[in-house]
Amino acid sequence: MTIELVFNALMLIFFSYCYFYIGATLPPSANTELGAEQWPQIILALLVLMLIINIVKIVKNLKTVPAEKQLNVSLLKGFFTSKLFIGIIIVFVLAVLLGKIGFIPSCILFLIAYSRLLGEKRWYISLICAVVITAILFILFYKGLSIMLPRGEGIFRTFALLLESI
Repeated sequence: MTIELVFNALMLIFFSYCYFYIGATLPPSANTELGAEQWPQIILALLVLMLIINIVKIVKNLKTVPAEKQLNVSLLKGFFTSKLFIGIIIVFVLAVLLGKIGFIPSCILFLIAYSRLLGEKRWYISLICAVVITAILFILFYKGLSIMLPRGEGIFRTFALLLESI
């Protein structure tokens, strides 16, 4: 219950920031129409309102929650050492690396890391599967669907262009 309260408070802060960020960055529209900045602000205002209502509801129900269901440190420690959290970190690293080193190397590294996370002990099996899956994805997206994949920078870009020319 407390983790839900913390999560709702974080979302409330983030959505409030987005509301004011949109108002500050987008040009104002005419007074007689709803412009590009007002639609997201309306949705964000409704989200903030619903989050406030949910937080009030959680606080009211928090008094009746048994102590064993309340947030404790071991629960947080368990989350931060869980495979779910480590998987989230791996996906975040993939998103950061995708623009820098391109699709092919980052996809191979991601698949190796994720297969190790899921329990594959043999590194050569992880490497072979990662290369095969990356090749299939590359052929499917680049050749089959004509979608340009990130090429990376520097030597990685040269490598991606070499593979695309084959």
